[in-house]
Parts: sequence; structure tokens; C-alpha cells
Amino acid sequence: MAAPCIVVGVDGSEPAEAAARWAGRLGVAFGADVVAVHAVGLLEDGNAGPEAPGRGRLAERVEEEWCAALTEAGARHRVELRDGPALDVLLRTIRDEGAALVVVGSRGTGGVAARSLGSTSLHLLQQTPVPALVVPPGPGPGPGVPGHVLVGVDGSAASRAALDLAVEVAAALGAEITALGVDEAAPVAQPAPVEDAVRALGDRGGPVNVVVGTGDPASALLALAEEVRAGLLALGTRGEDGPDDLVLGSVARALADRSRRPTLVVPAAAGAVGLRRLS
Repeated sequence: MAAPCIVVGVDGSEPAEAAARWAGRLGVAFGADVVAVHAVGLLEDGNAGPEAPGRGRLAERVEEEWCAALTEAGARHRVELRDGPALDVLLRTIRDEGAALVVVGSRGTGGVAARSLGSTSLHLLQQTPVPALVVPPGPGPGPGVPGHVLVGVDGSAASRAALDLAVEVAAALGAEITALGVDEAAPVAQPAPVEDAVRALGDRGGPVNVVVGTGDPASALLALAEEVRAGLLALGTRGEDGPDDLVLGSVARALADRSRRPTLVVPAAAGAVGLRRLS
């Protein structure tokens, strides 16, 4: 059985360091191969091109400093230096490695767009074909420290895929999991989509707490995340919010932008996903 692959973007920023901690913890938990990729830009003098004199020194710095969290976690990993804009490099690496997950910091060393969400992270969420974990600055999940995973479920195929993946992650990290279903209208006398989705899990994973609410989904998720002190938010995105968001739904964008917690977004294009070993 082949090990899954996790791609993590590294650039020396605090959010990227936090992303590396998450990638390392998940890599160990799932027996995954972690590929730490750095996009070598034109401003990094002497590092352009595979034979540039500064390339070796940069590779050493990436491995020893920027990937220290991967080494400390005991994650099986390797470093890739690739020329080009960060977004292009990440998407190309995801494709080349057949990645099951990509992990990035909420913003890197470049400019910032959309409040706390950096432009590379935002565009990655709009274009990634695989689940993406966006990590803000702060401590990652420590070994043996249970947390709480909160997943939003609306009955769509993407949200069911997000629930499946969230259950996997919660089980691997020893975390409690809550599924929140939000109906923007008044509740009706029938099972909520979140209840159906949790029931469909069967024996997979551990027990899932179910909460049904009303109102704005993003606000409800953020409020409940505060209440349960969630260490990770997860949701799927159907990409039906129009050209301004491309394939990124408004709820997913709001959460990734407004949340100060790591946010796992599963795009509709990803289909059924998972981090268990691939058969």
C-alpha cells in the first residue's frame, strides 16, 4: 500500500512554520510522505536556476531552519526548491506528487489580501484540486494533546467529504469532533442534513457530536468554534457563489479569512478524499 503525500509550503514566515508543524504531526499520524516546497523567486539573488551558486545554501537553510518542525516531529520528508511564483509552484507540486493534502500558512512573506488571508493562500483555496489546510501563526497540534475538530455540514457531497476527512484527522490526533449543520431558514420537521451525514458514517471513526443551528453559517461556525475551543475547523465548498470567488464558496472564504484557527477546506473537485494509506 502506498503512503499518502502531504505537500507543505515553506518560506520562513511564522504562518509557514506553523503549517510545517501541522504537516509534520499529520505526516506522522498517517504515515505520509511530506514534501516541503519552497518557491524560489526572482528576488532571492543568486538562487535562480538549479545550478546557481546560492542554491545549495538555500536548500540547507530550508532543511535546517524552515523544516525543523518536520524533523522534530519525526516526519518522513524531503525538500523541493522550485522556480516560479508560489501559487504555480504549489499547484505543480500537488500534481507532480499526487498529493492528498496541501498545507500552507495563512500568509507568507509577501503582501496581504483579504484581511488576514494572504493572496497565495486565497488563490490556492480557489484552485486546489485537493483538500487544503490553511494555518495561522501559533502552536501546532502537540503529540498526545487532544483537541477539538469542528466541521460544517450542509448536505452537499463536498461537506460529506469534509466530514469523512475530519473524522480521520480527529481519530488520528485523539481529538473530539463536532459536526455543525446550519439552516439559514427556520428548522423543519425532518432530519437535518448533518444528522443524515453523521448517520451515514456508520462505524467509521469515533463518536461525533451533532449540533443543529440556524442563521449565517460562517458566523455560527466561528461562534461554536469559540465555545468548544476548536483546534481545527473543516468544511467542504461547493463553489456555487459566482465568478468573484471562482470555485471558493463564500462560507469557506469567510472562515479562512476571519478564523484564527487552522481551517481545512475540501473542494468539490476533490471528490471522496482521505489520508489513510492508498491501496
